[in-house]
Amino acid sequence: MSLDNFVKDKYHKMKKRILSAFFCLFLGLVSRAGVPSVGAQVFIEPGQSPGQIDSWFSTLEDCGFKFARIRMFGTHMLRDGKWDFSLYDEAFASAERHGIKVFATLFPTTDELSDVGGFKFPHDRKLLGEVAEYIDAVVGHFSGSPALCEWVLQNEPGTGRLSVAETPLSAEIRREWEASRPQKERTGYLEADYSDQEFLRYYTCRYLGWIAERVKALDPVHGRHINPHQILDTLPEYDFEGLRGTITSLGSSMHFSWHFQDFRRDQYPLGISLMADLIATNSLGLPYWVTEFQGGNVTASGNEVLCPTASEVTQSIWTAVGAGVSGFMFWTLNQRKAVREAGEWGLLNYSGKPSDRMEAASEVAGCIAGNEALFTGATPVHSNIYLLYNDESLWIQKLNAAAQRDPVNDGRGKGAVMASLASAYGALCSLGTVPEIVRMDRFDWSSPQGKVVIMPHTVCIPQEFYPRIRSFVEEGGILIATGLTGYYDRSMACAFMDGWPLAGVFGAGLEEIKASGDYFPLPPVGGVRLTSHLWKGFIRPEGAKVISGDRDGVYATEYQLGKGKAIWLPSAIDLGCRNHDEKALAAFYNTLVSGLSTSPVRFSKPREGILMRTMESGDKIITVLVNKSGRNSCVRLKTSCTGPRVLFRDGRGSVRGRRVRLGSEATMVIEWNN
Repeated sequence: MSLDNFVKDKYHKMKKRILSAFFCLFLGLVSRAGVPSVGAQVFIEPGQSPGQIDSWFSTLEDCGFKFARIRMFGTHMLRDGKWDFSLYDEAFASAERHGIKVFATLFPTTDELSDVGGFKFPHDRKLLGEVAEYIDAVVGHFSGSPALCEWVLQNEPGTGRLSVAETPLSAEIRREWEASRPQKERTGYLEADYSDQEFLRYYTCRYLGWIAERVKALDPVHGRHINPHQILDTLPEYDFEGLRGTITSLGSSMHFSWHFQDFRRDQYPLGISLMADLIATNSLGLPYWVTEFQGGNVTASGNEVLCPTASEVTQSIWTAVGAGVSGFMFWTLNQRKAVREAGEWGLLNYSGKPSDRMEAASEVAGCIAGNEALFTGATPVHSNIYLLYNDESLWIQKLNAAAQRDPVNDGRGKGAVMASLASAYGALCSLGTVPEIVRMDRFDWSSPQGKVVIMPHTVCIPQEFYPRIRSFVEEGGILIATGLTGYYDRSMACAFMDGWPLAGVFGAGLEEIKASGDYFPLPPVGGVRLTSHLWKGFIRPEGAKVISGDRDGVYATEYQLGKGKAIWLPSAIDLGCRNHDEKALAAFYNTLVSGLSTSPVRFSKPREGILMRTMESGDKIITVLVNKSGRNSCVRLKTSCTGPRVLFRDGRGSVRGRRVRLGSEATMVIEWNN
């Protein structure tokens, strides 16, 4: 049968089952828009029996899991030039029998022995044609399955690189792309060239869009999903606005063993919270998921050798639910049997029985199902405190790090900007207030009243934001800037030379930045002694009030501009305190934002090591508290909410009035009357 006739045949079959597919889609949308769901990857590979496959979906059903993800290996289906779907037909049939909805991950034929994650881009048009044939065959065959919920367009797009690896196909497309771009004129000084990074983002968006259009032509009914991984590193590779019409939901992979190198183990819930918020802000209103989370032990794979504990599984799911995810899926339910990753990552033990981790996940799923009305449509409480970032800062940091390759100093590593943001995020979370994370060009600068903007170590501020920042402060906003704020403009010129354009906003200029040691103390700011990393910024006040200084110079200022004010501390305190004194950083931010937060539930004082996420559901408030402080804790809350009721508890804990007691490693979920 020709490819054209093959596709036509699939169209006819799809039409016969279109009502069933629409009904499946409706159920999937209800779940994604309503009650958070738990799921897991069922790993399908040759050698498995129908009985084995059915037992896995039966286990999902028994444990209250609603979703499964299946990687659709082209290597398993295309044999000797012919398509054989029988192995995966068994999986879809079993999912249907047990009421499990499937996220099907497209995974074209590749070298299965050495390419665990799949290729990101085809290297030539021949391979692109093979990908097209794969999509036509697989989507055409499975699009009518009542079990199907969404297509995952590509497993973990994103490279973590600064540029696209040059291949015949990428070189051809780059020539077209460059020919369509306006030529830049030289204005004097050298200007940074971001064309490699911009092409990587363009090419990623273009290729995912091409896949999506091919899928949509065969299956206009089901959703389309992607799951970026290593999100703190790969974030600027994605044109989320460009993907808005390509995908219907967004997710992320979050594996302790792969993606949490910027966090200590006691900070892992904080990392889940931060990454979920980054996915949320970039989903642009679409449902967002934790598409992959580490289900079990690693031996040969991963950067960090560990197995999540049952308590860590509980903490992670509830943290993600508190951040508003539509679903939380594990990699994997059953372990892969053979070769790379064999016996790793699974929620099941080697006897095929649920591990303590799966039992913990099942308890969370059961609690959510038992309180379905409460969790339906529950949304995370949005803060009036905003952490801003921009792609230029991330690009410049990676460019500088690639040139210098300094493995010792975190401040010169490629992740310094995001590590600073994560540090400020953690400090604010220890106040019981979770800040919103927003890309600078998406922030609404025009409505400053009641808003606090924090720019931690934002090493580049593009010129177009100078007037917006000034207007924001003048009209009543509060701006807090730390680290090497605006060191560069977009062209990568040092903005402090020949007059800093933001001096009028901060009422000060910068005399100099001096390398002053790995970690060193600064004079107190509001009674708080902070630690800086590598750099000390010396300020030249031009009307600003000095809030930290000594005989050697001024290190922090506060300036009233119009109806608002700007606080500036141009030393790397977020990185310094991250490694030496997180409690001091929390106290510093507390002195600046205390009394400004609009969150309905907050800590009465900073609580290091305790994370709280807050949700609204009608006239109810839901708080998720996780104790990673390493000790039993008594937490006093500042709230007008009443009638606390414990919905879920893992470990020791109780609530009386506004006082919550939490055992070490405990998780508690509380319902309040708002």
